[in-house]
Amino acid sequence: MLARLRYLIVTRILGVQDSPGRIARGVAIGMIVAWTPTLGFQIMLYVAAATVFRANKVAGIPILFISNPLTAVPLYWGCWKLGDWIVNAGSGGESAGARAIERLSQASESAAHTDWWHAIWTAEFWRALGDTLLDLGLELWVGSLVIGVAMAIPAYLLTLYGVKAYRRARGQ
Repeated sequence: MLARLRYLIVTRILGVQDSPGRIARGVAIGMIVAWTPTLGFQIMLYVAAATVFRANKVAGIPILFISNPLTAVPLYWGCWKLGDWIVNAGSGGESAGARAIERLSQASESAAHTDWWHAIWTAEFWRALGDTLLDLGLELWVGSLVIGVAMAIPAYLLTLYGVKAYRRARGQ
């Protein structure tokens, strides 16, 4: 596994034929996009952002796999917790988390008496789910972007240094 990770970093990031700045920008953009709750659309978003910011369109793609179906729940939960703390700090009111927990609690109570197969086909089910997701949305996006940017800055600097060191070592 470590050999595969080393191969991935060396050949797919450090060994890409482009300027060190463009490669590092690609990795930084990939880091930001990887933390956003856009699972399934991340490569498209990354390529669009890399085009806009004139970054390498390949270097950041391996970074996108930080978020995947196995890591999504803990990753997005942490992002949401940070976003909830930022968005609702000092508000003194009920946070979106408290509203969502209340909704989930009500849903769990009624779940015992619900035929889920039929419930998911109703507009009421989707409206309630949509309201809960909207309650969680702002906090999730704020937390995701804060963590993504916080991770992108050192990723940019490390990649810039790494590409230059890799090229010096190879005599390029």
